Amino acid sequence: MAIGALVAAAGFVLAGCGLAVAARGPAATATVTIADPTATTPNYIFPLESLAYFSPTDGEFFATLMYRPLYWFGRAGQPLVNPSESLARMPVFSDGGRRVTITLKPWRWSDGSPITSRDVAFWENLVVANKADWAGYVPGGYPDNIVRVQVEGPTRISFTFNKAYSQHWLLYNELSQITPIPQHAWDRLRAGGRVGAYDATRAGAVAVYRFLNLESQTLNSYSTNPLWQVVDGPFRLARGVGFDPSTGAATLVRNPAYSGPRHGNVGRVDLVPFTSATAEFDSLREGTIDYGYLPTTDLSQQSALNRIGYRAAPWTAWSISFIAVNFTNPKVGVILRQLYVRQAMQHLIDQPAYITHLLKVGGYPTYGPVPIRPLTPFATRYERSDPYPFSVAAARGLLSEHGWRVAPRGTDTCVRPGAGPSECGAGIHRGAALRLLLLYPTGSPSLEAEMEALQSAFSEAGITVVPSGVPGTTVLAAEVPCEEPTSSTGCAWGLGNNGPPDWIYTPDIYPTGGEIFACNAGSNAGNYCDPTMNRLIAATHLAQGLEPLYRYEDYAARMLPVLWFPNSVNQISEISTRLHGALPQDPTLNIYPQDWSISG
Repeated sequence: MAIGALVAAAGFVLAGCGLAVAARGPAATATVTIADPTATTPNYIFPLESLAYFSPTDGEFFATLMYRPLYWFGRAGQPLVNPSESLARMPVFSDGGRRVTITLKPWRWSDGSPITSRDVAFWENLVVANKADWAGYVPGGYPDNIVRVQVEGPTRISFTFNKAYSQHWLLYNELSQITPIPQHAWDRLRAGGRVGAYDATRAGAVAVYRFLNLESQTLNSYSTNPLWQVVDGPFRLARGVGFDPSTGAATLVRNPAYSGPRHGNVGRVDLVPFTSATAEFDSLREGTIDYGYLPTTDLSQQSALNRIGYRAAPWTAWSISFIAVNFTNPKVGVILRQLYVRQAMQHLIDQPAYITHLLKVGGYPTYGPVPIRPLTPFATRYERSDPYPFSVAAARGLLSEHGWRVAPRGTDTCVRPGAGPSECGAGIHRGAALRLLLLYPTGSPSLEAEMEALQSAFSEAGITVVPSGVPGTTVLAAEVPCEEPTSSTGCAWGLGNNGPPDWIYTPDIYPTGGEIFACNAGSNAGNYCDPTMNRLIAATHLAQGLEPLYRYEDYAARMLPVLWFPNSVNQISEISTRLHGALPQDPTLNIYPQDWSISG
């Protein structure tokens, strides 16, 4: 795709574009206080996120309140496209399905400038030139599969793809990733520098992205940096006091120029961070949180919260949970690449017991790459059947049969090196030990209990796991593919859990898994790579119907690119009875404070 072609029509794109009229709504006078997820705070504001900063807190609870994607998903409690919340009208397909034409609605930025096709082109240019740094990148997928982009007018842009794809997949998993960004304010090379058309060349697009990426990592300037005051979402950071980099607390105020629908009276949103679930629960008991969550350890306190003016609402995410496996760890990666080792470990994760005794409310299993909840036709019978039920005996048998001296409550060692069917596997030397560092985020008592239970169960088969609880942002930063298989930098972890949910299907709504399990995918933290998996994922993008998805998900459930781990509802939300309009909750984890009202 020629980057320069996307800006060739810049002159007429901005000409004759009238300002949209902001959507009318009630007077915005109320303040709503929302609890951030435990031990996870916003730390990135630029919508083009890298893997190290890709988290629900940065996205659904922060950035998307200010920056809106081209197409919005989440409607009536289901992971469906929402036309009224989308910046563009529904796409029009032509040329046998290869060409997609998009017409923007007459929306505008907070500084009064119209949102135009030039802003879409600006996003495209930055993505194309910096795709390797983007968490949403899948080689061969968007933007690689676009061969031509045409800016056809102030509000119209078309994309020609390299082949005809499933229209459902294109809308839900490709077009869903596009977020127009303000070219008239952000196309700069340095702070205070003039706005140009730098993104017209690859070198310029790299330089602009580098500037914006660094600015986004400068947390102490969030509420004073003029870049982040230009938004198109319903809220923007309060000037001067909108973000506290020492705690992650954020204050957003209503964007009066917001062009989308809004129905509530909330004019200010306070996002409050907590270092522990206990601290958040204390705030609930004090009544200082309007929209919070009940820790599973405090479920017995539900009636007490009801008496002081809360109602409980389990929030199910369109998500799966898993433990990432570091296939490029220079010491244990060669061991983890053996399927039988992953099968043994999967047999040692007692999902039903974790759900019954540790998660207690709203827990449900993950046996493959497709969520079991909310109920959809996507999950197969094989995936739902638990291909690797809990069995210490099965785990010990797999390891013993493949050349390991099994040492229950000790550490297994390889005694039959080699690549034969009864040997440890190619590249595993005699005496190699099954000892793994497991990263997980602190702050959740139930997750900490699960990690302890996992460590105990693994030890019964001689697999030594060393759990390391660290802040959630530290886990995200560490769980990235090693630059080289032989490098030890940043590769010490063997297993990693981000805390449920580990993966939310957004902005890729159709659960084909390309972003997490395709070779070299942007969010493939463990660097899993399997040509068969790639082929099956690709088939889900092309054919109509669900059979390609079924074949992919059954294969992934069997081959264990990760260790499947029990999921839970995103949270047991505790919503003040004074707060109206917050239900049903969105399975893509977006929130809609512009539609909420506070009474009393």
